Amino acid sequence: MLNLIIVGAGRGGTALIELLHNDPHTKILGVADRKKTAPGMILARKLKIRTATDYRKFEKLKNLQCIVDTTGDPLVHKELQKRRHSHVELISGTTARHMWRHMSHGITRQTSLENMLFQYQSIYDLGLKLSSTQHLPRLLFYTLEDATKLTNTPAGSIALYDENRGEMHHSVMKGFSGSFSKMSRWTLRTGGLTSTILNHEEPLVITDVLQYPQFDNPIMLQEGIRSVMATPLIVNGKIIGILYVNDFVVREFTSREISLFSLLGGMAANIIEKAQLLENAMRISITDDLTGLYNHRYFSQRLLSEIKRADRYGLTFTLLMIDIDNFKRYNDTHGHPKGNAVLRQLGEILRNQCREVDVVARYGGEEFSVIMPETSSEKVVETVNIIREKVATFPFEGRETQPGGCITISVGISSYRGDGQDAHALIEHADAALYKAKQMGKNQVIVSTPPETGRKTIPSKSKRQTPPKRTA
Repeated sequence: MLNLIIVGAGRGGTALIELLHNDPHTKILGVADRKKTAPGMILARKLKIRTATDYRKFEKLKNLQCIVDTTGDPLVHKELQKRRHSHVELISGTTARHMWRHMSHGITRQTSLENMLFQYQSIYDLGLKLSSTQHLPRLLFYTLEDATKLTNTPAGSIALYDENRGEMHHSVMKGFSGSFSKMSRWTLRTGGLTSTILNHEEPLVITDVLQYPQFDNPIMLQEGIRSVMATPLIVNGKIIGILYVNDFVVREFTSREISLFSLLGGMAANIIEKAQLLENAMRISITDDLTGLYNHRYFSQRLLSEIKRADRYGLTFTLLMIDIDNFKRYNDTHGHPKGNAVLRQLGEILRNQCREVDVVARYGGEEFSVIMPETSSEKVVETVNIIREKVATFPFEGRETQPGGCITISVGISSYRGDGQDAHALIEHADAALYKAKQMGKNQVIVSTPPETGRKTIPSKSKRQTPPKRTA
């Protein structure tokens, strides 16, 4: 081990202290400088290294082997040369500066290498993280988080491609204002920025959007975006989407940032595509083919889950059973293809009128069901009557052949815990209320109450009387 002292605690001396302090082959016995406040003196004290304003205090150290003079002062060098013991090596002047520069370059290269290894390790870790989850929103979030970290950018987004509509839509965003985030969908334009990105195999880098001739997006300019890097997410020729990172200042992206960004995009595209395929498969398994609503199987699962949640947190929820009046007559008159069109259109009305948290399902045939979490039957009656009226006034094809010249629905409502302590009882009470609505002339909304208190009827605005057949 080399034992040494450093004379001069300015920039050069400080750098040597930083470089040599953790070197296992070197030990700094002391640091000397005339100024106690010199940066190297402060650093030495923090590192528990002895300091002195006069280097002569270290002359008698028995194990001293080397003196490094970083002062650049000829008088100091001359004095050190005269006073040092014959076995002590003196490094000063040009030699000391070269030593400092060489070691500084070495540590810079080492730091650069460590940073590069860290970045590629981050890519590897992200790959493991993405591969271990099948939840698409979480995959998108992880990808965007790492993309902005690796490129040191304050904002970014992932836009997925909707093949059916020919549109892009932002699925996850970071670092933008609320007003900008509302711009969620846009159509592909030939020659537009999105099309240009998708036609690039490598990331498209825009250092300054104001200087880019194909940039024509006033909303991005209003947001203050000045630089963009975007890579297409494409798997076997299939467009998945685009990964963006953005900065609000003009900036040059380094070749390493571009390389890492491209690597991340390629890896994410494959994993996102697999997650989409899985998500589509799961959606198909719980979706009614005709209406696009949830199917009976999923409805049954969610009803049990909602009962457990209500029990755990002391909540209530409402169940609707909905049936199309005189639907057999409509099918007999117009045929099943047009009947299917009515079912699809009714499903769309229900989906649009209900909340996102509601579970809208096709129960079977012409019957539909809706689970409305955290509601009571009294609170939903007004909403259900609005739905009933919208159906009665909707311009279904062939509606003029139905009684009253329109297609109508009857609705039975039950609430948990008022009507039953299990799914079967809850459905039974809603079903009984629906049957009552049919008996009372159809185009009605009936609320079921516990058997001991009887049933409460919510009158509808319709005065039409029809035979009391529920399934007609």
